[in-house]
Formats: sequence, structure tokens, C-alpha cells
Amino acid sequence: MKKLLTLSMVMMLTISAFAQDLNREFYLLFEFMKVSDENGTDYLDVEEFWSGIHKQRVADKKIMGWDLWSLTPAGTEQGSQYLTVTLFATLEDMMQPVTMDDIMNYTKKANPNMTEKEMNAMIDKTTKSRDLAHQVYLKQIAWTEGDFQMQVGTVATIDVMKALNDNYEKAENEVFKPWHQDMVNNGQKGNWGLLRAILPAGTDVYGTHITVNMYRDVAQLSASMEGGPGEMDGLTQLAVQEGIQSRDMREVKIAILEKMVR
Repeated sequence: MKKLLTLSMVMMLTISAFAQDLNREFYLLFEFMKVSDENGTDYLDVEEFWSGIHKQRVADKKIMGWDLWSLTPAGTEQGSQYLTVTLFATLEDMMQPVTMDDIMNYTKKANPNMTEKEMNAMIDKTTKSRDLAHQVYLKQIAWTEGDFQMQVGTVATIDVMKALNDNYEKAENEVFKPWHQDMVNNGQKGNWGLLRAILPAGTDVYGTHITVNMYRDVAQLSASMEGGPGEMDGLTQLAVQEGIQSRDMREVKIAILEKMVR
């Protein structure tokens, strides 16, 4: 009985930790990957190898977690086919460089029977299996409240925004966030978050913010899309129109969670 109680407590704490990942301020490294059709299998093998390394980084409290998402649309002329997301508790943690010695040490811990030749072969395979198209350093600055728990199969929409004026973040917080919170409360979506890009920065950047909407599965996403935004009073409609004018929606991708490490 004592063992069962202990196991139950561990499971509850783990579930709570997953939920808290979404409902707090934290930092994220988005890495968009271009993967050709002929390298698809090799790339997934590579990410399975790296997931073991990320487990060691979580154990050492260097990162909070790591995710692998497949992206849609995913045509060869439509940008990246995969996205990896690494979660950090602090900006210092995110900006701390990972050396090749660190990678080798984590690899040895994750794969104690792997030879140095095999390790080097996997590192080489990593380079050849994908093109790291670009990296974005981000901070989550707003989010909805709830107990949504990410798991493999979770679906998300990733909206890349470029702020056109200083009112953008205010509009997201005061106009759009309450609307998203109502949808979370009504079971139309699992979670919403607003991410501010830290790097790259400058007037010519492609986007300044990313909004992420999470759904339990494709069925919940489809129902939410078909259901529309719901009824709004006149003042809310006016506020929404002003909010839309504060940003340029550059791109929308649908992402499906393929792997996660916590």
C-alpha cells in the first residue's frame, strides 16, 4: 500500500509539473528544421538519439524540457518540416552555450555502451539529416490558466506575428487573452500563450512575437476552427479590429507533438 501511495504521489507531481510548464513565465529556444523526403527516417533516428541527451540535461537541471513537433504545411518549398523546442527556467540558462564536450558527456551517460566511433557517427548523421534553418530565442509573457497537459499527439497552431506598433502586446493581453481564456474554459482549446522574440532582433526581423494555441487532438482543433470566434458585442468587435491592426500575421503552421522530454 505504501508503494502504491508513493507511486500515486509521483504521478500527481509529474502531471502537475507538465501543466505548470504552460502556466508560467519561461524561456524557449525554437529551432526550425528543413528535412528532405529522403532524409526523413534518418532525421527521426537522430532526434531519438538526441532525446536521450536532453533527458540528461533535464536531470542536470540545465533545461526544463525538450519537444519535437512536425509541421504542416510541410512541402519542400514551404519552409521547415520540423520544430524542436527547448524550455529553460531563466534567460541565463538559455544563453549558456553547450560545448561539444558537454554533448559527449551527456551521450556517454545516455548510451553507456556506445563507442566513441558510434557517437561521432551519430553526430555526423545529425548534420547530414537536416538543415537547421533558423533559431529564435523567446520568452513567454502571457498565457491562459488551466490544467491542460501536453502529451504526444497534442496539436498546436503557431502564429508568427510582427508587431506594427506599441499597442500589440496590450491588445493581446486585454482583448485576445480573455477571449482565449473563455475558449479554454469552454473546452474549445487547451491552452494559449504569447511569446516575445528576444533574438533575432531589429527592424528587419521576420516576426517579433509568436502566439501558440494548443489542442488535445486534431478533432478539437477542427471543431474550434469550424465553430468560429463566437458572438461579440459592438465594443469587443471594435477592440478586436484595433488589435488586428496592431500586428501583421506573417505565417501560421499546425504542429503535432511527436516526442517530449521532461
